[in-house]
Amino acid sequence: MNLMKASVLWVGVLLCVGVQSALAEPKSRRNLNFDEPAAWQEVEQPLPPYPSKPDWVSVTTDNLQTNQYFVDAGSVSVGEDKVVRLVVRIVSPKGVENLSFEGIQCEEATYRAYAFGNSVDHTWIASTRVVWREINSDDKLRRQLRTLLCPGKRAPASVDEAVLSLRKG
Repeated sequence: MNLMKASVLWVGVLLCVGVQSALAEPKSRRNLNFDEPAAWQEVEQPLPPYPSKPDWVSVTTDNLQTNQYFVDAGSVSVGEDKVVRLVVRIVSPKGVENLSFEGIQCEEATYRAYAFGNSVDHTWIASTRVVWREINSDDKLRRQLRTLLCPGKRAPASVDEAVLSLRKG
């Protein structure tokens, strides 16, 4: 009987020690200083030259769209801020053409227009709305651009990777 009491006592002691050590902070995690990640900040980006010899790559969204969509492969850039910037061309069934210089934040699934093309004198008109907008389900073009240009929903590693993916589209 004394042996059984001693065994129970040792089990109790071991349990207490085990619980206490499990609750204690591991030595490997003591005194670590975790800094908060810096808030994302957009890098100032000058407007590109108006396309004079564009390399238009067709972007297909679905069979229901009547507009045609293109991206100037020569305008694609990937900024230090992880924003993919590009010139987009939309052509209506009647031939009306609209150009815009846009940016896509891959991880956030947002986009913004920096400028719009003036086809009369081939210049950019800067956007007055400096707002990042969510790429919603109705925006088939930007959803497709994000799919093509943002592998794994992250900014591409290089411009070459982005353009190659766009061309494969």
